[in-house]
Amino acid sequence: MPSGPGPAVGPVDPAGPERSRQPGAAPAGAALPVPRERDPDDGELTAWLTGRVTDYARAARAASTWKAYDADLRHFRAWCAAQPGTPVAVPASALTVAGYLAALADAGYKPSTIRRRLAALSVAHQLAKAPVNPAASVEVATVWDGIRRVHGVRPERKAALETTLLTRVLAALDEPDGTGAEPAGPAAALAAVRDRALLLVGFAGCLRRSELVGLDVADVEVTADGLVLSVRSSKTDQQAAGALVGVAYGSYRPTCPVRSWQAWTAAARVEDGPAFRGINRHGQVGAGRLHTSSVARIVQRRARAAGLDPADFAGHSLRSGFATAAARAGASDRAIMRQGRWRSASSLDSYVRAGRLFDRDNPSSQVGL
Repeated sequence: MPSGPGPAVGPVDPAGPERSRQPGAAPAGAALPVPRERDPDDGELTAWLTGRVTDYARAARAASTWKAYDADLRHFRAWCAAQPGTPVAVPASALTVAGYLAALADAGYKPSTIRRRLAALSVAHQLAKAPVNPAASVEVATVWDGIRRVHGVRPERKAALETTLLTRVLAALDEPDGTGAEPAGPAAALAAVRDRALLLVGFAGCLRRSELVGLDVADVEVTADGLVLSVRSSKTDQQAAGALVGVAYGSYRPTCPVRSWQAWTAAARVEDGPAFRGINRHGQVGAGRLHTSSVARIVQRRARAAGLDPADFAGHSLRSGFATAAARAGASDRAIMRQGRWRSASSLDSYVRAGRLFDRDNPSSQVGL
């Protein structure tokens, strides 16, 4: 299964693109490489062009997806090796895959994890050119339906960090150490400035974690109306068409995402490169961008400092918090979908439902109690 770096690229045909060129980066009008020597393992393509085919095929999914699929396949192979009779993992029989799903369900794995592992097995058999894909069999589909009926498919959601809670978290940043747990000092003070900007931009922009840490300074433009964020790619934009997101000025300085962003860039003295970066214990700003997992750690650390249970929150709490708060404030579904770049109302519904439980048309307030 494809995973990790691509295969080594062989000598480049003089008529072809440069060796270092990335997928999709060939200049306009560049000629395709002409196969002059045949790879002994491939009767049609040179080794270089075969490698490029692999590179583009790998680009069809995110690197994190391939990494997860690879881990899932290793888990399945290990499970097969531990079974009586040692069933073959790839190509596997429908009964083997169905048994694997049943074992996962009985072991307490979440339906979402089981669904992803089933997808990984399906892709593995497609890439192996198996004559029959057991993941698509009637037997496996029936067992999967049974697992969903018995164990349910409702995902475990973290709490939404809606406006009231976010304001409470931001107020705790004004405490002497800014964290409630760390010693005061230049590093803690600078981290508080960064975290305020990260929380507010992530919340008001309704950004996913990957979108938030993926921002560069050049992607954030300060205008008279507010910030214009250039989101280059996202979970629902795998082809990187990009999108612009507007973040308006806040009514109050401590909770204004625009002023918080300006304060962070001024304090960190960052003019280009990653927008949000790590800070060492000496108060020095790093050159690399934060990891997606850093968003969750920042949210949880700041929630703890505000007296909230950090286990209730995660990086996604900013995005869900904005959707909940916007719905509660009466924003239309269309407006919320545009800000969060949701493709369908059904995807948005689980986010805004909590914010509209007690709308004026709630019938429980109209029955005379």
